Amino acid sequence: RPRRLGPLALRPAPAPAPESARWRSGERRGSRRHRARRRSMASMMQAQNQIRRTNSQLGRQLGRDYAPVPGGSAYDGDGGHAVGPANDCEGCLSIVWGQPILTGMLVFVPIGFAAHITDMAPPFVFGFNFLAIIPLAWLIGKSTEDVAASLGQTFGGLLNATFGNVVEMLICIAGIRNNEIVVVQCTLLGSILSNLLLVLGTAFLVGGMFVPTQRYSQQGAATQCSLMAMTVFAIGLPTLYANILSQDEEFERMVEVSRWSSIFLLFTYCAYLYFQLGTHRALFEGEDADDEEEPPDLTPCSAAILLGIATVVTSFSTDFLIHAIKGTVSSWDVSQEFIGIILLPIIGNAAEHYTAITVAARDKMDLSLGVAAGSSCQMGLLVTPFTVLVGWAYGTEMTLDFHSFQLAVLLLAVFLATNILSNGESNWLEGLMLLVTYFILALIYFFEGSGEGSSLATLA
Repeated sequence: RPRRLGPLALRPAPAPAPESARWRSGERRGSRRHRARRRSMASMMQAQNQIRRTNSQLGRQLGRDYAPVPGGSAYDGDGGHAVGPANDCEGCLSIVWGQPILTGMLVFVPIGFAAHITDMAPPFVFGFNFLAIIPLAWLIGKSTEDVAASLGQTFGGLLNATFGNVVEMLICIAGIRNNEIVVVQCTLLGSILSNLLLVLGTAFLVGGMFVPTQRYSQQGAATQCSLMAMTVFAIGLPTLYANILSQDEEFERMVEVSRWSSIFLLFTYCAYLYFQLGTHRALFEGEDADDEEEPPDLTPCSAAILLGIATVVTSFSTDFLIHAIKGTVSSWDVSQEFIGIILLPIIGNAAEHYTAITVAARDKMDLSLGVAAGSSCQMGLLVTPFTVLVGWAYGTEMTLDFHSFQLAVLLLAVFLATNILSNGESNWLEGLMLLVTYFILALIYFFEGSGEGSSLATLA
């Protein structure tokens, strides 16, 4: 009996694909690789903005029906109007329910004011205002995000870049006003170290517990490391200059060198912003399909009012905090360097750093890396020269002379972070190495002592 053939057997063999089709297929594969490379190269401002949106998404537990924000002009990813709460009252409730812990910590704001006004012991004033600045920094970040949503990508990115480190700027300004130059310099250094070692190490460690090997943009990490190397170079030269030539007249020249170097650093940072938001914007635009724009919770006017109030209140809290440092150092028998390098950097971006670690657990390492390494670059290229110029305006000799030991610590931290970030992959062991390095540094400053003769910031 003849065997019956199915319809597939009668189908002729497919003809080989023509050269143009194969070329188009290779072009599509190349374009996909290019888009993947572009997606991974998130700028520091965009990473911070996406981190805050993820923070809002993670914190929301209750579903709500949203309507267009009245009076707002924010746009979503498709070019249409973004949607948000029907009014500011619902937006405030959304913010409160999204972060109940940080909302509850706002109670320390009036307690910190009362502690300063009633002349309580300096450790209490320091502790209450320390806890008060953490939720205030979160409010500044949230209100900045909602205001930036109505300004478009360029001006919104500039606003995020300006107010991304406003708490550290306020702490440094308060330190200069109270003539706490050592605390200011240690705060600047500690913010860089906490981002490179503590935050990045914890993100690698937590993310490695969920995913054995995580990957991120090697090119983006190399860019951040190059900027950090430039920061070390800008701080290292005045430091070596002041320590090799220790005469008084040479110190006066070093002050001038620091001030003009700060102007060049600010110019470099402005050029980098123009590179990101202007000429080479395409290199930093993400194209993830699942990256949905989080709608703003407040209208632009209400968000701007909240931003102004939170900034003013934070300026008072930071001033009370700096004013209580001397009494706290004497009571706790710790050094000013320990407070400046270890404690004060925690309060600036605590909420943002928490979410950076959370998204690392969700295998979004480019976002986490964009905040950790990007904030370090902002501290080195924006906040540090800004602080030197503020000292110049106040007639204070705030310089880039960070002294030998602090320069060595910064150099070794950048060297370690650069080696770990060089291959584009991370695991929990690399995170553990960064954390152990930070804990060793914290132990050194904790056991340093509070006397002037034992200060590591005064050794030549």
